[in-house]
Amino acid sequence: MKKKKAPGIHGISIEIIKELHDMNPDILHYTYNKCLEFGIFPETWKKGKLIIFNKPGKDPSLPNAYRPICLLSVLGKILDKLLVFRITHLLHKNNRLHKKQHDFPNGRSCETANFRLWQAINIALQERVPVTLLSLDVQGAFDTVWRTSILFPLTQANFPQNIFNLVRNYFTNRSIHYFQDEEVWNFDNQRGVPQDSCSGPLFWNLVMDTALDLPLPQGSHIQSYDDDIIVVIRGKDKEEIETKGNAILEKLLAWGAEHKLPFNIQKTFQMPITFWGTLNLRNPPIISINNHTIQVVNNIKYLDVTWDCCLTFTKHFKALRDKTDSLTYKLSTVANEFYSKRSVFSEKFIMEL
Repeated sequence: MKKKKAPGIHGISIEIIKELHDMNPDILHYTYNKCLEFGIFPETWKKGKLIIFNKPGKDPSLPNAYRPICLLSVLGKILDKLLVFRITHLLHKNNRLHKKQHDFPNGRSCETANFRLWQAINIALQERVPVTLLSLDVQGAFDTVWRTSILFPLTQANFPQNIFNLVRNYFTNRSIHYFQDEEVWNFDNQRGVPQDSCSGPLFWNLVMDTALDLPLPQGSHIQSYDDDIIVVIRGKDKEEIETKGNAILEKLLAWGAEHKLPFNIQKTFQMPITFWGTLNLRNPPIISINNHTIQVVNNIKYLDVTWDCCLTFTKHFKALRDKTDSLTYKLSTVANEFYSKRSVFSEKFIMEL
């Protein structure tokens, strides 16, 4: 765990825990082994400390002008991390790490997600058939995910009873506490995964796996990273893409209803690929979600890469160039100021060049 991070409600930092471990490692070893053995997550480690920051430039009278952060117990985060190791090991051992997930399993990343997306699009390009992208966002995914939806995949995977009990106990009787002056406000936390927890991404992926396993029409590809879902749909013509796209969204909406997860319509987009001229932005496929036609765009930013409908990546390269130019200018300014005051270094620097 990273040092110098703010401690939780008890004020015990990671530095203190490391000192304790160096003095007597048996104390922590015994405590955590018993928690794992009996499937118990101590109640006092389930308490989160709420800190609220005012966003710069926002009207302080508005609720969305504040950013809440929840600080968790360091002792609890260590047990949480151990739990992640156990679950990940069991998933890997039983070959249950989903191949369409790119944000948590080892060996996968933003790069693999974008490469897999390119492969899915390239199939349509080679066949010279129409293809379109759907970008979907699950609204408040980590904050509102139904905990029953997290526990159910664990039963399906036949996890050891002590691990299942520990996860179930981990979600039981969680609370958040806000301190201001002499007053304390206490809130029950019955939905979602704890903010800043080690296990949050893993538990969310267990739920997302069930969406990735949905039977989709032939010629469709789905993948996810965190709460971002990308669907690639190809067909022989625009009408077939419309049929497939609406059928896929019906399945995803049903999945969302089952797990009490709504989709954010304002952050759901369609980007037809116009590379071969098989589709165009003036007459795109009509695909709807909750009776709302999905907004058609000419570019989509996916995991820091800006994809455009013509697959030129011009906007992405321009953004990178502007960022590089800005950094180069700042570096040259600092270097010039540094060397101008140190003639010896300046002469040596010029000679090296």
